[in-house]
Amino acid sequence: MSLKHILVHLDSSPHTEARIEAGIALAKVHGAFLRGLFAQPDRQATSVIARRTSDHLAQSAMRSEALFRAKTQEAGVTADWHALAHGEYNHVIRETIIWSRFADLTIFGQYDRDSSEGTAPEELAEQVVLNSGRPVLVIPFAGHFPVIGKRAVIAWNAEREAARAVADSMPLLQAASEVTVITVLTQATAGHPADTPRIGLMEHLRLHGIKAEASNFAVNDIGAMDALLAQAIDRGADLLVMGAHGHYGFPYLHRGSGTRHVLRTAPMPVLLSH
Repeated sequence: MSLKHILVHLDSSPHTEARIEAGIALAKVHGAFLRGLFAQPDRQATSVIARRTSDHLAQSAMRSEALFRAKTQEAGVTADWHALAHGEYNHVIRETIIWSRFADLTIFGQYDRDSSEGTAPEELAEQVVLNSGRPVLVIPFAGHFPVIGKRAVIAWNAEREAARAVADSMPLLQAASEVTVITVLTQATAGHPADTPRIGLMEHLRLHGIKAEASNFAVNDIGAMDALLAQAIDRGADLLVMGAHGHYGFPYLHRGSGTRHVLRTAPMPVLLSH
């Protein structure tokens, strides 16, 4: 897979500019077309009921378009901007899923609970990764990320979701300077690492021109995802690659709880696939 069509989600939150800049940076590296999609719920009840755009939402969309076009033109990136027809809550989720199906990668922002005004639904990125069949890249609301994927960490558990995430992130991994494969081991799996010789993830990456290091670590409580994030931070990672709704850590945890925890708390960009 190559990154030739990148979709970036836009709303009127103060973090939108960071997502545009991330999209521009990736488009430049991969020679990709960048598409901006303005999609956020309309807070005005009359327009929601009538399924039309309120004046407030229309003005927000105009500001979004102006910012997106100015940024992409300045950067010399081939791009286009679109807005959803209206801001009814379920419409925003459903249409964003459909738009994402026709992109190689969709960029979202991490939900900021302290700045919920003018933002998309909290579950939007999760719903897209679960239902679009395409990978998503989530940019933290705190921090600045002019470079994404120079030092990448892969969260590996040998399950379908993790394998899909590795395949979807291959263009980013091939452009990385450092790649580390981290396997989270629990008491139940510590004696049986997920990456056995017959699976050969390291060999698979090597065949794609990726030189990676392997790292296994064990946890003895339910903080597997926090331990994974700590390992990624220690390595100075600017990208975490992982499968969404996969069984990372303890197998009896509800499927998806680890994904939601990472979506809420990851301090670095995260590429998720399902």
